[in-house]
Amino acid sequence: MAQPMRFMLNQIETESYGAFTPQILSPLINHAIPHTRAQISGSPVVAVGGGSSGRTFFGVNVELPGLPLDHSIHAEQFLIANLALHFEQKLECIAISTNGYYFQEPCGHCCQLLQKIRDMSDTKILLTNPTGQKGTYMNLSTFLPQGFISLANVPRLLERNFNYIELINHSLYMDICSYSEHCNHLNCRALKAATISYAPDSKCPSGVALIDHRGKVYSGGYMESVAHNTSLGPVQAALVDFVANGDGQEFKNIVEAVLVEKKCGVLSQEATARMILEKIADPDCIFRVLHCK
Repeated sequence: MAQPMRFMLNQIETESYGAFTPQILSPLINHAIPHTRAQISGSPVVAVGGGSSGRTFFGVNVELPGLPLDHSIHAEQFLIANLALHFEQKLECIAISTNGYYFQEPCGHCCQLLQKIRDMSDTKILLTNPTGQKGTYMNLSTFLPQGFISLANVPRLLERNFNYIELINHSLYMDICSYSEHCNHLNCRALKAATISYAPDSKCPSGVALIDHRGKVYSGGYMESVAHNTSLGPVQAALVDFVANGDGQEFKNIVEAVLVEKKCGVLSQEATARMILEKIADPDCIFRVLHCK
C-alpha cells in the first residue's frame, strides 16, 4: 500500500502550483496514481478538480475486491464525494487522466452525476491529444445530450441540504450528539450523513458510517443522479472518506457499520450495503440498520 496522501490542497498550496495546465497537473496525477485501487481492472484513473473556494481536490477510482465492477467508485464520483466532505459547492475546472500526460473527458456515467452540480455545464474540462500536447478546455455540456441537462429550479448536488428525518426508535436519541459531524459515534455520523444526503427523486435519504479497528469513524451520504443508475450509494460515499482519510488502510480493517435509511421507502440500501461489507470488511464486521421517517 502506498504511503498516505492528502486528497485536498488548500488555497495557498493551490496558488503555489500555478495554472490548471497539463504541465502543472502531471506530477500531481503521478503522485495520486499509486493511491488508486484498481486491483481488478489494472486501470488507474485520477480526477483533479479546482473548487470555487480556491482549493484543489483529488479523486481516484476504487474497485471493491470480490465484487463486480459496477459497484466500483469512479474517480469522478470519488472527487464529488470528496468535495462534499469539504463542503465545496462548485467546481471551476476538472482534469481526468490515467497516466499524467493524456487528459480525457469524464466517462458518460459520471457526466450525468457531475451535471447535478449547479452551473456544472460551464465548468472547464481539461483535454489533451493522446501525446499530452495542446491542452484545451471544453464545457461539460459538450458531452451531454440535451435530455440530461438539469433544470435550474431544482435542488443541486453539493448545495447545503437538510432532509427532515428522525429516527423511529426515539430511545436512540440518548446516544445522538448535538454536533454529530465532529463526534466519533457511529449512530450520530450515519444520521448526519443521511440528513444531508441528496435524494431529490426517490425522497429516500440514507447515510452510512464506518469504524476501523483503531476507532476512527468515516461517513458518507447517498447521492442521487439525474440518470438513476449512476447514483453513488451511501456505502461507497463512506468508503471515499475511508480511502481519503484512513491512512492507506485496507478495507478489511472496517469492523462496524451503521446504515440510516427510511423504513418502507420506495428503495432500500440495506441489501447492497450488507453485500458490499460482507465482501470487503472484516469477516466479523457488525452491520446495523437504523430506520428513520
